[in-house]
Amino acid sequence: MLKDINITRKFPLVMISFALISAIATGIIAYTNTASSMKEAAKNNLIALLESRKSSLEQYFGNIEQQVSFHAKSPLVIRSVNDFKRSWDKLDNPKNYLQQHYIYTNPFKPGKKDSLLAAQDNSEYTEFHRQYHPIFSNMIAGSSYYDFFLLDTRGNLLYSVAKELDYATNLLSGEWRDTGIAKLYRSINDHPVDGSIQLADFDFYGPSQGDPASFVGAPIFNQQHVYQGVLILQLPIEPLNDIMQVTAGMGETGETYLVGTDMLMRSNSRFYQERSILTTLVSTPSVHSALLGKTSFGIIDDYRGITVFSAFSPVSFLGVHWAMLAEMDEAEILKPVLAMSNFLLLTGILIALVISALGYLLASDISRPIVTMTKIMNQLSENDLSANIRVSDRKDEVGKMANAMVVFKRNAIERDELQRELSHLAIHDALTGLYTRKFGIEKLRSLLEKAKSHQHKLVLMHLNVDNFKQINATYGHSIGDQVLCDIAIKLKAYVRDDDVVARLGGDEFLIILPNVEDLEDSLNIANKILHKVQPRLPMGESNPKLTMSIGLSVFPDDGTEACALLRQADRAMYSVKCQGKNRVDYWRSEMEEPSRELV
Repeated sequence: MLKDINITRKFPLVMISFALISAIATGIIAYTNTASSMKEAAKNNLIALLESRKSSLEQYFGNIEQQVSFHAKSPLVIRSVNDFKRSWDKLDNPKNYLQQHYIYTNPFKPGKKDSLLAAQDNSEYTEFHRQYHPIFSNMIAGSSYYDFFLLDTRGNLLYSVAKELDYATNLLSGEWRDTGIAKLYRSINDHPVDGSIQLADFDFYGPSQGDPASFVGAPIFNQQHVYQGVLILQLPIEPLNDIMQVTAGMGETGETYLVGTDMLMRSNSRFYQERSILTTLVSTPSVHSALLGKTSFGIIDDYRGITVFSAFSPVSFLGVHWAMLAEMDEAEILKPVLAMSNFLLLTGILIALVISALGYLLASDISRPIVTMTKIMNQLSENDLSANIRVSDRKDEVGKMANAMVVFKRNAIERDELQRELSHLAIHDALTGLYTRKFGIEKLRSLLEKAKSHQHKLVLMHLNVDNFKQINATYGHSIGDQVLCDIAIKLKAYVRDDDVVARLGGDEFLIILPNVEDLEDSLNIANKILHKVQPRLPMGESNPKLTMSIGLSVFPDDGTEACALLRQADRAMYSVKCQGKNRVDYWRSEMEEPSRELV
């Protein structure tokens, strides 16, 4: 090849070609590997954020479902609906009468009408209102409810806390008969089932200044199981919106949001100044897939027409179905990759120019060094970094080319080191340096297989920082992050060399203790962590120490699969929460899943 070209020209030409090929190959490999790693990391991050928001949402609606069930069966509520119904029947034109006394002549401003304890009419209804209104008002004030309704079996709205224009109307025949609350009432009233709870999806609600509202309700039965009426609670959009608007871990362009079956948002967009709930249409492939019950990930154009990484999953609560999405702009995710590719391109061009200049200065004694260096270049092109590049004492072009190959090898080594760092980040939590949730669970499954084959016991420890949400709310997430890092350092200090410590997310940690011969050893480790891993808030020595709640499950006593052991340890930990926190306890079969509001 190139037999008719003089070697003084052929050698620089060959060297330039090799330099360009090597630079391009290195750039393509580095770009491909880095882009793939960053895409995978972004995908895992979005999926984790999606699961976190989904868990928070499930906890929110789970608490509401428990509270509605409790109130519907409360003797106080049962007695009140009967008292209000009896006194209602004694009024002449109840709607006009009650709205006149409790809305139109109410001395308090709109939005504060619930401040009126009782009208000045000496009616039996007013006496019952005086008796029950403080109780129901306090219940609303201490919760995320917007309003509290009691209705009889004929559709009459006997009582509400907020005293808006739906008060004292009839939901079967009145002006609000086509609203969400009326539809919910008819669904419950037509087929009342003791213990059943139903939810109406969010929609604009006229009596509440047209704000979005949802309603959750349950039938009321007396002790003789006779149907008495309906209890309905009005849910504002704000708590739901607050859950989805958490921006931690979302970068500058990430957001999580909900979409209903009508393809309209159920939470505000991070990027719109105006309210986007129930006004912004989101008809993307992710939404359609999630509403079909699929959980997955994709790269799509979002509702703004911007290409995003999109993780999606369906969520359902009491018969209401939504799509939940966690998305981040592709441009933000790939920005570091683009910067690296530009750097590699510039570096490759500079190297090619240098080698080209040196090649033209080669002398007639270049043939033997060319053969030697060609062999070395072939080794480097195959990514064999063990090649020994000996730089001679020559000051001519041969020596300079040898030096250029040293730089080439160093760049390849740095590329490999970068790849190892990226691999490390893929399985380690970015904040604490502990293993990630995904890797921790994979490690658990691997250790379980070994424990099964060797018939060893394995102990799983689920740790949760008590009252950690109050730290973030009071001092900010930067202080909370310092506390989590301090806890991570101490956890690694008080476990054995073979133990595995991972961060499940938020303020929850997982410790795997393999090869446990005596359960007393695992209890000692847990107690040591309980008493030693007690960081103080970093503002001063006088700040109180933080405590932890620890739940343990044992293989094979409590289960033989990872999911079962994780669930048992989680239940044991939340049982500790119920018992006053700052304790250690093993899972027992009588333990039940408690309310997550204890966290």
